[in-house]
Amino acid sequence: MVSLSHRGICVSDIAASERFYREALGFEPYQDHGLIEGPDMSQTMEIPDVRLRAVMLKRPDGPVIELLQFLNPPATGPREKRSTLQYGLVHISFYVDDIDSWAARIAGAGGTVHEETRAYFAGNTTTMLYCTDPDGVRVELMKASGEAERFSHSGICVDDIDIALSYYDALGFAPAENYVLDEGYDWLGVINEVPGIKLRAQMMRDPAGNTIELLKVFEPACFGSRERQPLNRFGLTHLAFWDDDPEATAARLTDRGGYFVEQAHVKTPVIELLHGADPNGVRIELMRPVASAG
Repeated sequence: MVSLSHRGICVSDIAASERFYREALGFEPYQDHGLIEGPDMSQTMEIPDVRLRAVMLKRPDGPVIELLQFLNPPATGPREKRSTLQYGLVHISFYVDDIDSWAARIAGAGGTVHEETRAYFAGNTTTMLYCTDPDGVRVELMKASGEAERFSHSGICVDDIDIALSYYDALGFAPAENYVLDEGYDWLGVINEVPGIKLRAQMMRDPAGNTIELLKVFEPACFGSRERQPLNRFGLTHLAFWDDDPEATAARLTDRGGYFVEQAHVKTPVIELLHGADPNGVRIELMRPVASAG
């Protein structure tokens, strides 16, 4: 049995990010892992002499995020919003009742509101707006008729949507809503800051209601590495899953276009960890509690 545990985010200041996600986005304290270090962690993260702080937050509607602040070696990379044309994890998304009040909370809690991305469609009954957290993670706000305020999904820019569908099927996700937006809509160009963009947005959902959005852009061409980035790189870093048979799952995922790194496979006294990546470079972490592993 595989189930989504959390989404990981590498941050520059864990206190500032915890304030942001609690005050702006409604997350609440969940687990504080304190200082993480030692040879097992260095091995599974593939970072020599790693030392970091890790705090997990949870929204009342279920989603969990893990904030990671690396103390040694320090995190690297840009702290600004990624293009939606860049392969890998793109954004986290929320349905909201009042975009302006959410945007005000985001700005007040240390985030940035990108007003130039505000877009209207479906006869002006739906509004979208991008904001960013203190480290540039895209936060998509959507107000739509009939949609209750809630966490919506995580977005992933993919090269081949059929391969991505097969991969996430092995992690318990099934195809859901499918939006083919291939006519160069003005509103779509505004929200993505890419005039004339054409894409397909395929939603996938697991039995618990967790949703991912596979974004296949037809025009213009996507870009960037499709290899996983180091965990100590700012922004959205990984998707983590609880799994009662991680080695079997890793084999299935490898057959479907991903890979795992055997050297990063560790079993501590309390948990077994496998690290790899999906076909588009999204880090995938499989976890099994040792006490219940049999």
